[in-house]
Amino acid sequence: MFKTNKKLHLQSMSLLIRIFLKIIYIITARTFYSKIVVLNAETVPHKKPLLIAVNHSNAFWDGVMIGLHLKQKVWFLARGDVFKNTFVAKILNAIGITPIYRMQEGIENLEKNNEVFNRCYQLLKNHSSVLIFPEGNCERESVLRPLKKGAARIAHGAIQYFPENKELYVVGAAINYDEPDNLNSEVYLVFNKTFKVSDYFSKASNLDGKSAARFTNDVAQSIDEVMFNIHDRDKLSIFHFIKRNFDVLITGNSGNDKVKFEKIKHFSQLINTHQTAYYEMASEVILYKSVLEQYKLREKQVNKYLIQKRFFDDYLVFVILSFSALPALVFNSWPYLLSYRVAKKTAKKPEFFSSVNIGSAGLLYFLWYVILLIGLVVFFTFVKALLIIVVLHICGITALHWLSTYRAIKAQRRIFKLKEKERNRLLTLRKQCIEAIIKFIS
Repeated sequence: MFKTNKKLHLQSMSLLIRIFLKIIYIITARTFYSKIVVLNAETVPHKKPLLIAVNHSNAFWDGVMIGLHLKQKVWFLARGDVFKNTFVAKILNAIGITPIYRMQEGIENLEKNNEVFNRCYQLLKNHSSVLIFPEGNCERESVLRPLKKGAARIAHGAIQYFPENKELYVVGAAINYDEPDNLNSEVYLVFNKTFKVSDYFSKASNLDGKSAARFTNDVAQSIDEVMFNIHDRDKLSIFHFIKRNFDVLITGNSGNDKVKFEKIKHFSQLINTHQTAYYEMASEVILYKSVLEQYKLREKQVNKYLIQKRFFDDYLVFVILSFSALPALVFNSWPYLLSYRVAKKTAKKPEFFSSVNIGSAGLLYFLWYVILLIGLVVFFTFVKALLIIVVLHICGITALHWLSTYRAIKAQRRIFKLKEKERNRLLTLRKQCIEAIIKFIS
């Protein structure tokens, strides 16, 4: 009886921790990114055994993003070295993260992976969803790397635990980041169609190389179909520059997110397949991009001040937002600044920076708001104190726009300092860049 009660207590605590963290990180993600587009999440089964295969470019935040935007609890595998701390290991297990050991963690730990796989099999048998990163490593790039055979091994092993009438499903998904380290960037999170493991493996058969290769290839194709997958790494910077600055040329100013995704996906495929046309376009884009970097400007600033001649908008917005932004900067900036410094110090690779930064910022902001709430209830009722916290958070969001406006005003001053010859050169290169992009797309 005692063991049963203890188990129920642990399950309840795990559920509360998961709900608590999900709320925190939904707010954090929606604050950090200017736009999160989620497509086809409603088609993902949530009451059936499911393997979710995803590209991997942003460390553990990739798993968090999937978990935030699906109905069901999603378990996923993380590198084993983060589980060395017992307390951290308990928290990670509570929110659905289980370790997978690599050669870097010591050859003696590789045997523990058999336990990890067995746990995945049991989770899938109990109708859970397990997220895997079949590339096997994490790199900051919009390139789908060759997939490892771990996904095939888990899929084949899991069905050995299943009754004959139960089906295991697989879905490919992609997280398409724009600038994962920067505030106000975009994310496209897209799920593909599900397919059945029984089409590749049977319960009685051993895992043969031919079936595993076919399964792995189809998983790779499923991810590729919903990913802005640029095959040549040398083309990545050009793709992201055009997508960020000239998305209207790609999407035709469509208001439908699915249509936008399909057009951007088509654009990425053109880059992969039309080599000669790409390099003709890229030569013009590189010239304009290099001049922008030389003058420390952005395309949207050139468009706003030199094309549209909108000089006073930013000053008006700057003044209006100052009333809410300045108090927020005083009271609300330190959690983000601290998390940024922690990420700079602890993230050993670029792909880990965003995860550490956003992950620690979410928890620090929650802790800070709790401290403020405790202090405010001394002077106000709980409802009024809570309202003040909500207003402070909203002011914090306006402060982000205020800082963006401040940087735009500085850029406007740099434009005014340019000589007429430099401005004309900038506009000429911009025009040639746009014409080259339009020619490439058409």
